[in-house]
Amino acid sequence: MKQIRVGIIGTGFGASVHAPILQLHEGFDVKAIASMYRGQVQDVQNSTGIQQVYTNWHDMLNNEDLDLVVIASAPPNHHEMTMTALNKGLHVLCEKPMGMNAEETKAMLEQQQLSNVRGFVNFQWRLTPVRQEIKQIIKSGKLGRIQHIKYHGSFSGYSMLTNHSRGWEGSKSAGGGMLFAIGSHMIDALQWWMDEKISDVYADLSTKVPTHSSASDESTEQRDADDAFSVIGHFEQEASFVMDLLFSGVRGNGWCLEVYGTEGTLRMTNDTDVEVSEGEAFEQIALSVCEPPSGLAASALPYYSGLYPMLNGVYQSIVEGKTPSDIPTFVDGHRVQLVLNAIQRSAEQQQRVIIS
Repeated sequence: MKQIRVGIIGTGFGASVHAPILQLHEGFDVKAIASMYRGQVQDVQNSTGIQQVYTNWHDMLNNEDLDLVVIASAPPNHHEMTMTALNKGLHVLCEKPMGMNAEETKAMLEQQQLSNVRGFVNFQWRLTPVRQEIKQIIKSGKLGRIQHIKYHGSFSGYSMLTNHSRGWEGSKSAGGGMLFAIGSHMIDALQWWMDEKISDVYADLSTKVPTHSSASDESTEQRDADDAFSVIGHFEQEASFVMDLLFSGVRGNGWCLEVYGTEGTLRMTNDTDVEVSEGEAFEQIALSVCEPPSGLAASALPYYSGLYPMLNGVYQSIVEGKTPSDIPTFVDGHRVQLVLNAIQRSAEQQQRVIIS
């Protein structure tokens, strides 16, 4: 099997999730990893087994013979890193959100197309068995014409927000906040499930826990990134949706998705259970299982069922030149960014925003 030579930028999520799952796949050879801010070369070597550890990502791209670059740094870095990699003729797998704004992602998409290489965005949850099943049920027409979707998430984050610093994740200008971190996945899922673009939004973004006081040094962290959001909107064919998330709950309830069609209703709970009703009692849908191999690092376990199947598609796209339809590309990343930016504008202007 031909191996794709990989370099990773980012020694946080890149080292703890991307690296171990890539190393499981026989089609990928992780050659090097670069840190943005940390110089802990020995620690990274020990935790990942990757011997070529750079403290400057430019040096990695200049010195290593690579095919694919995984960009797992903070969102403000995505544009520069992606453009640099594309200009070197490298394929790119970029973390979400693809950029800070649609101007950046449009430029990234155009450069990727000009460079004749592949561009992917890590909306890996598409590939989990539960979300694949939802896609097939909607696509089959079993629910009829979709009228409305409710997509809710609530989590027990209050203690963490009040007792710990958020760093860049608490800063809007640094790409922090739940809209970018989790809302981007939700938007991608909605547009992918429906095979339609979102056409308009009315949104609210809020910061429920705006400060954190440190007892150790008496400093106060000021936050302006959202830890909760609510969005209502429509798809192109006029189906409506509600999407909201609260991270700052004392006790959250997890995930709930409800899809209402003219012939049936689908209900998903916590990305583990799917039920369908065609007017009678809800019936549980049997789901396939994607079991991680024994020995996989604990930090990577929750991501295996989505990321490993996605890597199969990435491999096929690069080696065979055919991208499977469920693999998220730069086109999808740009479409999500358009919605993210519309949500931000709607919240700022307190009015409905049409997405052109």
